[in-house]
Amino acid sequence: MKRLPLASAISRAGLAMAMLAILGGCKTLNTYNSRHDTTFGAKRQVQNVYQTAPLPEHLRRVALLPMHRGHYNHVDMELIQESFVQELAKRNLFELVFVDDESMLTLFGSPSFSSVEVLPTKLISRLHSVYGIDGVMLIDVSYFNAYQPVGLGIRVKLLDGHTGEIIWAADEVFDSAEPAVSNAARKYFQRKSVNQFPLQKTQTVLHSPLRFSKYVAEAIFSTVQPAPVDKI
Repeated sequence: MKRLPLASAISRAGLAMAMLAILGGCKTLNTYNSRHDTTFGAKRQVQNVYQTAPLPEHLRRVALLPMHRGHYNHVDMELIQESFVQELAKRNLFELVFVDDESMLTLFGSPSFSSVEVLPTKLISRLHSVYGIDGVMLIDVSYFNAYQPVGLGIRVKLLDGHTGEIIWAADEVFDSAEPAVSNAARKYFQRKSVNQFPLQKTQTVLHSPLRFSKYVAEAIFSTVQPAPVDKI
C-alpha cells in the first residue's frame, strides 16, 4: 500500500474533517472552528450602508467628533474610541482631525452629539472656521456588551462640510454569538493581530471588547468608497 507524505496526509485529514463539519451543519462547524482555531464557514459582511457615489474630491480634511455613548455613557470607552480613530486613519481616505471632549465643550457646551439628533445649526460652520474641515463624522454606540458573547453596535455618518448632506453612513450591530461574526472577527485577528499576539489563539478576540472593536472598526470603515484616484 502506497503511503502519503506526512504533510499531505495531515492536509487531507484536515480537509476531510472540515467537510464533515460543513455537512454536519452550522453548529457542528462552529464547534470544529472553536476546537481547532480555524475560521471555516460564512463571514459577516456589513450590509446596512448608505453611499451613492465615491467620496467627493473636495473632501480632504474631516473632523471626527467624540464617540457618542448614549445609554452606555457610564462605560469608559476611551480605548475603543481610539481603535476607531486608528482604523479610520489607516484607510487614508482624508486628513483626519479628532476633536476631543474638552474642545467640544468649549465650542458647543456638549462633549458629543448623536448622529440621529438634531445638530446645532452652527456645528459644521464652527468646525470649519476652527479646523478648516471639509467634512464631519459622527459615531454612536447603539449596543455594547463587554462580557461573552461580546458585542458592539455602531452607527456612523459622514457629512459634507459645505452642504451638510450625508456622504456616507453605516448602522450595524456585531454580536460575537453569531457564527458569521465570530468567524469574521477571528479572521481579522489572523490577518492583523497575529504578529502582536503570536502565542494567542484567534478566539481571544471574542473575549476582549477592545480587540473586538478593532475588527468592528475595520469592517465598518472598509465599506467607504474612496475618492477616485487621478490617473497621470
